[in-house]
Amino acid sequence: MNLSIIISRFSNFLFFVQKNGNFLAAYPSNNPLDLSFYEKNERAIWRQIELSTDKHTAKKIKEAITPLKGEFFSHWNAISGHLLLWKRYFQNNRHLLQQALSETSALCGVKHFAISNIPIYLISDPASDDNEINAWFSWTPKQSFLVVEIPHNLTPPNHLFPVSVLIHEFFHLLIRRNKILFSTIATLAQKDSSLITKIAGGIPNRIFLEELLVSSFIPEGYLSKQYFDTKIPSIKPRPKTLLQWRKFIASNMYQMARTYINSHLAIDKRYLNTIIKIIKQSAV
Repeated sequence: MNLSIIISRFSNFLFFVQKNGNFLAAYPSNNPLDLSFYEKNERAIWRQIELSTDKHTAKKIKEAITPLKGEFFSHWNAISGHLLLWKRYFQNNRHLLQQALSETSALCGVKHFAISNIPIYLISDPASDDNEINAWFSWTPKQSFLVVEIPHNLTPPNHLFPVSVLIHEFFHLLIRRNKILFSTIATLAQKDSSLITKIAGGIPNRIFLEELLVSSFIPEGYLSKQYFDTKIPSIKPRPKTLLQWRKFIASNMYQMARTYINSHLAIDKRYLNTIIKIIKQSAV
């Protein structure tokens, strides 16, 4: 079963526009071209923009971005083939991705999850020179999708780390399919709010705890080691940033994550409380 990978010229154009300094100056805090407007065609995207603003504002936006089409045309000619290479990379590794997702489904207590129903938008980032992709998810009860932002010069690698990044985002969607698990994360984050706020760096407590939970399995944890032969990252004894905390928790939860996966156990309060216990012991 193929992944539902979408390379939308217009969605890439809107992303390109958002990286333009003049556009950002015009909409510094309320960006009407927010990436949640991804749809399968241009008409649907404009309809979403009109719903979030109004027809007059949408018309002004169209007029504002029209001069950028020529510049984008050159960019698109350069990167469209590049995005196709990434699409082929993910499709070629879809069977391994599905196998790993079967493990995450069991961890989340979700029996039926068809990844072919989840659109995956590939977006070229003209402003990034990073060595890794960036991915994120959008979820509502009626619609979910993933977005993969790919630095414009980054070619598909001969390793599988980008696949593990994709699974990390699917993991977040699976958590939202289990209302009890989602609620448990929120409850525990609220219970230890003062502790988590201290280390979260402005990230909402529930989101921070969920990030640590997912990362304890993938891409920093045991699930990555099991399927992608990823080395468990070295850790700092006193983590500060989100990435450092993700690596720290993944390393300390390795054996427990292994037990849950190999024993086909679903994530529960015991697992989450162990993460919080590690935070309490390590937070400065």
